[in-house]
Amino acid sequence: MVNDQNADLIIGTLGFSYYDMIPKVNYGGEIWCLWNSIKMEVLILAKESRAIHCHIKDTAKSKECILTTIYTPTQERDKDHFWQHLKQLNDFITLPRCIIGDFNEVIQPSDNVRGTPLIVHKMHQFNDFLIATGSIDANVQGRIFTWKKFPRGQLIYEKLDKVIFREDCAHLFPNYVVTNGPFACSDHAFVLLNTEPAHQPRKGNNFKYQHSWAQCQDTHNIVKKNWKMGGQGTPMYRVTQLLKKIKLDLES
Repeated sequence: MVNDQNADLIIGTLGFSYYDMIPKVNYGGEIWCLWNSIKMEVLILAKESRAIHCHIKDTAKSKECILTTIYTPTQERDKDHFWQHLKQLNDFITLPRCIIGDFNEVIQPSDNVRGTPLIVHKMHQFNDFLIATGSIDANVQGRIFTWKKFPRGQLIYEKLDKVIFREDCAHLFPNYVVTNGPFACSDHAFVLLNTEPAHQPRKGNNFKYQHSWAQCQDTHNIVKKNWKMGGQGTPMYRVTQLLKKIKLDLES
C-alpha cells in the first residue's frame, strides 16, 4: 500500500506514457490504469470510488471494448450496493465489456482452500451477477489462486482476483489467455489477460463449466435430456459419453 505521493513516483518509473488512478478507500482499493499510446487509444469514461471505466480501442485490429477495473468492498454492508450498481451499468454498455480486479469474493467452493466455510449467499450474489449480465469467469491457465493468508499457522488460498467477460467480449477475443502470477511482496498475485496471444491455446482447453449455470433451468434440462438417453458399454464408458454430450450442448 502506497500513499498518493509515492504512487506518482512509482508510476513515473514504470515506462508508461499515460496513467490515471483513484485513491484508496479506507485501507485498500487504490486502482491504477497505465497505458501506452502505440496502436492503442484509451479514454477514461468515469472514475468512481472503487472502479475506473475505460473505452479501449485497438487501432491496428479495429477492436474496441469497455474495460472496468474494480476493487470490490470487503464489508458485506457495502457489497449489495456495489453489485447492484455494476448490474445497472450493464444495461447502458453497448460495446463488449470486460471487468478485471479484486472481487473479494469466490464463485464456487473450489476457489477456496483451507479457508473458513463458504457462505452460500455470498456465492449466489456473484453468480446472480454473472447470470444477469450474461458474463463468465474467464478460464485461467496454470496457477488458480490469487490471494493467500497465514492465520494461526494455517495457509489459506483463494481466487479473489478475476477476469470477467461478458459474452460479447469473449467472442471479441476468442483466443484470450488468462494467467495468474506468483506471490511476491503482496498477499495478492497479479492477473494477466492477453487478448491476442502469439500462440493460440490448444483447442479443447477453453471450455469451463460455470458454477452459475447450476441456477439456470436450461442447464437442468440439458442434463436430464442427455441422461435419459443411456447408451451402450460399461457403466463408466456410458457415463463418459454422456458427459461429453452434455458438454457439447452446454458449449452451444
